[in-house]
Amino acid sequence: MVLVEFKDRLARFGFGYIVEAFATRSVRVEVLDGAVAVDAAQELVADMLAIVSCFGARLYASRSHQFRRKVKEAAKEAEGLAG
Repeated sequence: MVLVEFKDRLARFGFGYIVEAFATRSVRVEVLDGAVAVDAAQELVADMLAIVSCFGARLYASRSHQFRRKVKEAAKEAEGLAG
């Protein structure tokens, strides 16, 4: 048995596929938060939103990293001019 508190802790999307894969090995997945049953269309929409959110977060993290790098470079240049 695999026990998770929230289903997104096991997988951001494709949770049903993972449950089926575990079932082929006689492993049961139990979710403690009492997930609400949804139809296939609602699950697909939720999966798509999870994918977009994940890639959006990566994009913004990349931009943030680039911005921090540029700030460090500017600070070093300013130190060189002042010193």
